[in-house]
Amino acid sequence: MATTDASRGPRTALRRGLVRLSDPKAERYALLTILGVAVLVRVAIVSLFPMQEFYIEDSDSYMRSAQDILDGRPIQSLLVMPGYPALLALVGASPATRLCTDILLSVAGVWCLVRLTQAVSGDRVAGLFAGLIWALYPFAIFYALAGLTETLFVTLILSGFLFYYRQAYSLGSLAMGAAIMTRPQVELLAPILVLAFALVVHREPITRALRYVAVLFAIYLCLMTPWWIHNYAKYGSFVRLNLATGVVLYSGNNPMNRTGGVEPGVDFDLSGFKPISDPVAWDRAMRDAAVQFIVENPWRFIELAGLKFVRLWGPSAGVRHVWVSLASFLPVAGLAIIGFIGLLVQRWRNLVPIVLFVGYTTAVHMVMIGTLRYRFPMEPFLVLLAGTALSCGLRFVLSHTTPPSAGARP
Repeated sequence: MATTDASRGPRTALRRGLVRLSDPKAERYALLTILGVAVLVRVAIVSLFPMQEFYIEDSDSYMRSAQDILDGRPIQSLLVMPGYPALLALVGASPATRLCTDILLSVAGVWCLVRLTQAVSGDRVAGLFAGLIWALYPFAIFYALAGLTETLFVTLILSGFLFYYRQAYSLGSLAMGAAIMTRPQVELLAPILVLAFALVVHREPITRALRYVAVLFAIYLCLMTPWWIHNYAKYGSFVRLNLATGVVLYSGNNPMNRTGGVEPGVDFDLSGFKPISDPVAWDRAMRDAAVQFIVENPWRFIELAGLKFVRLWGPSAGVRHVWVSLASFLPVAGLAIIGFIGLLVQRWRNLVPIVLFVGYTTAVHMVMIGTLRYRFPMEPFLVLLAGTALSCGLRFVLSHTTPPSAGARP
């Protein structure tokens, strides 16, 4: 009898908590608490660990590009897009302002993920679970402190998806345009996403869906035109995005690459292209060499694509602290599968844009290069599904236990 009563206490508290969270005011308090936890965890990590632990060489190029903007000269790097450097220039291009900005963006991403999960699942508690996971997720914390494009890009993608789920197409397309200016991987996918949201999720007529695509293109043109002018002045020819495609494509598709990896001198060697002085011709030469390799070695290309898939979705490939990756990614991935199955039955239309984004991003990096860094933009959607699984599991357990009022006689 004592055991039964003891077991009812936590269950009763959970039932009452779920009921309370149906109240918007209580849910907002819970969300504010999660956001506070996200801030405190990131600040605590900064205080406890030296920033060298989070250093990746690419972060220096973004700071230099931001300084180029502040000095009024063209961005010298051939490989960056202007979104993140422009943001860094706006806040002063110092390590301190960069860190504060990225932490704020990371916390904003937590908020976006909470609301996005609620929009997809229709479940307030699922959103709070997803937000709490993302607030504590090691990779989200790492990229908030590393000075890379990931945090800005992910926050823009999440906000774009949220606006699209809420049928705010102009705001969603503005976020997607800003995401393209940060990292161009969604450029070709963006109009497909708009059509998927309009036709599948919201079941709007095709004529209206095409108008939304036209709005996306108009926003894209407005945002990208200054960058095109910058590139024409710099290179003397039209460069739509940046000159990273050749490097990335050749790095993942060349005779040296045997593992699908991206280590210079082991998986690729660019020294043969150094005599090419024109940057545009340099990029084109590497693209042509990669395409030639793929055409002449189709089975090798397929094998490398499989290896890149493993590197992209494996829990520990190229990670310094393997146990951190295993302890965080594997539970989230397992729960995400359960959440996906549950939503596939109940709200499959809402899953279509997520499947498109994850599938497209995976395919791109199976062709180009695959590392855990390129998986990161997809991980919030895994957390979304994991939060949904946790909420459904909790409700299932509580609905299959004896209510407190139905217990045995005292």
